Amino acid sequence: MLSLSLSDLAIFVAVCWIFVALLSSPFFAIHWFVPGDFSYSAAMYYHGIMVPVLILLYLLTREVVPLKVVNKRLYTVSAILSIFFVGMGSIFNASKGISVAAAVQILGMVMTDCLGIALVAAMAIYALGENRKTRKTGTAFWLLFSSITVILIAAPLGHLAGWCIDIGAKSIPGLNALLRATNINPDDFQDGLVASHSHLIVAAFLCGLAAVTAIYFQYQSRDGWRKRISILGLWIALISLLLATGIYVLSALVGWEPPVVFASGPSGIPLDDVVLTIEEIGFLVLMVGLSGSLERTGTKSFAPIKADIRISIFLNWIFGFAGAVLPGIYIELNEGFYGAGMSPALGALNDNIFIRAHLLYPFLLLPIIFAVTLAVGCKYNHSTVLPPWPRLFVWTSVFGMSLGLTGEILWFVTRGSNVFLAAIFVMGIALITGMISLWPNGLLSGYRFPKKV
Repeated sequence: MLSLSLSDLAIFVAVCWIFVALLSSPFFAIHWFVPGDFSYSAAMYYHGIMVPVLILLYLLTREVVPLKVVNKRLYTVSAILSIFFVGMGSIFNASKGISVAAAVQILGMVMTDCLGIALVAAMAIYALGENRKTRKTGTAFWLLFSSITVILIAAPLGHLAGWCIDIGAKSIPGLNALLRATNINPDDFQDGLVASHSHLIVAAFLCGLAAVTAIYFQYQSRDGWRKRISILGLWIALISLLLATGIYVLSALVGWEPPVVFASGPSGIPLDDVVLTIEEIGFLVLMVGLSGSLERTGTKSFAPIKADIRISIFLNWIFGFAGAVLPGIYIELNEGFYGAGMSPALGALNDNIFIRAHLLYPFLLLPIIFAVTLAVGCKYNHSTVLPPWPRLFVWTSVFGMSLGLTGEILWFVTRGSNVFLAAIFVMGIALITGMISLWPNGLLSGYRFPKKV
């Protein structure tokens, strides 16, 4: 009789939900290919997909860091419930105001916050309490700890933004005094919360994925210069994340506008975008450090899937940089043509297409593929004999990501989205193979829950 792992089940449920939510979005009138920012319903639906991806990151953190102080059964059951609550609430929360769907969504998000708080507390206890000879709290550990902490800082900014949208900014206790002191009107305060929350939580989430990747590939066991380069990349990401946290929290609470650097007429790069660009560069530096031999000579060998996983993650970083940073900087340095997406600028529509395309590709599809890739890698980390599904998932994902970058660029340049739509279809097929790869051992095969978790 096979034993069913609750952790495997929770990871499987998360990936299934993500796929089903993406597949079902047309039935909820979610129009992904409308240029510009998300509408309210699309933004909530986005949360219904990405918060489960965040929960998947939390589950993967438990896979790569031995946090014994967190009750495994309670944590994984809570994670599964959080996925359903925040997922169902988000996809049905289609209009502003208080509703049953909004209440369910809020419950799921509060549960998700509690998962993050429990994880941060467990990591702090692990770092402080374990024997120094046995614990491994290198730079990747502290980047992961900082990432989850920053996510917990960014989340309340989003909660406050939701309060402003659904109830009204003036109903927040003490806010009127803050608005008078900072000379901000309620609408600008709400917009600042939304912008700071969305930028900061994505930056922290990507850093969390990078930290898990470094731990998964055992960056501390690499030889010579590769270890030093890996640590350098992690430090670049960590410092950039801390700077971004200061910028966005200050911007949200007091309305501070980051200065524009490299300014020339209407063109220039805001300071926060410079910091986020440096963070992405940190991932590319880390990629160099994780290249080459996976381990020191003589240490335990790993499964063949690990090399495939590494290629997929490296391409994910490269495509994310090419899909978000490069065209974003190009647009900011040519605002005379793009006009910040405002008519009558000739490139206004192209700018708005990029806004939507980079929300969908570097900040939705790529993080999903990244997280599922890590989940598959963790499941088959020590398997010397592989079923066909994990490799099929990895290489279908690689093809889908490549097609996605091509589709994003073509959509931005030509205003045609057909190639991008094809890429979404391919990545959807990849997620199906990923779900099959993550099918929990013992599920529907006669199982028993382990006595001790």
